Amino acid sequence: MMNVLTHAKYSAVINSRLPNIWTKLLVITPIMEVLPLLLLGATYLNAESQRPYIYTNMIWSFFAAVVIQCLVSIQGISSGGRLDTFLQSEGNLISWLLGYALGVCGFYLVSSLISTAILGMFLGFPIVVGRMLLFAVLSVPVTLGIVCFVYGFEIRFNRTFHFINLILDILQILSCVLWPLVALNGLIKMGSLLSPFTYLNEFVRTNSFEALAVCLFVSALFVMIGMAWVTRSTTRYRERGKIGGER
Repeated sequence: MMNVLTHAKYSAVINSRLPNIWTKLLVITPIMEVLPLLLLGATYLNAESQRPYIYTNMIWSFFAAVVIQCLVSIQGISSGGRLDTFLQSEGNLISWLLGYALGVCGFYLVSSLISTAILGMFLGFPIVVGRMLLFAVLSVPVTLGIVCFVYGFEIRFNRTFHFINLILDILQILSCVLWPLVALNGLIKMGSLLSPFTYLNEFVRTNSFEALAVCLFVSALFVMIGMAWVTRSTTRYRERGKIGGER
């Protein structure tokens, strides 16, 4: 656990030193990713529907930003033969991966809270920053699990940026970000029940403790499966000595 926290702290420091990172977090990301969603909600939703819509979309924006940032870092490590050096020097890859992702979560959490609060107040939306913080923190375990899966895909197939983007788009549809679970049916509803984000979004909409309990259970399960996937993908890489290629 201490190793994870150490890597998380290091991740936050490294990301804080990236060129123009604060401009991206506090200006570009809110205007490009947050503002359009809030304007859409303000235009088409009534007051009762606006609050859950805001929270589910802000959580998703936070999650997607963290996953893409982690994917970029993972691709940087997997390219140019740096993965071998990394595996030899770090030892526990899972501790680094979880710690790095956790540090990125904390970093982007600042942007999400500030942008949601400021733009929400500017548009007159009923936003409670404390609730936003709670929902974002509850999404962290699922985010860590997804980052583990992203690592596995990158190590197995290489250059998966567009593939991961496609998966995120599909997952957004299946996770009840834009509409509640009761509005879905057929295969889409069955797929939604497999997404861990569905249960978090149902808790956001209903404040049901049953939905929260399921959310916490599924999130923990998802993280454990993700860590197993990391171990298996790394073992496969050690055996084959290359990224991608035939199974």
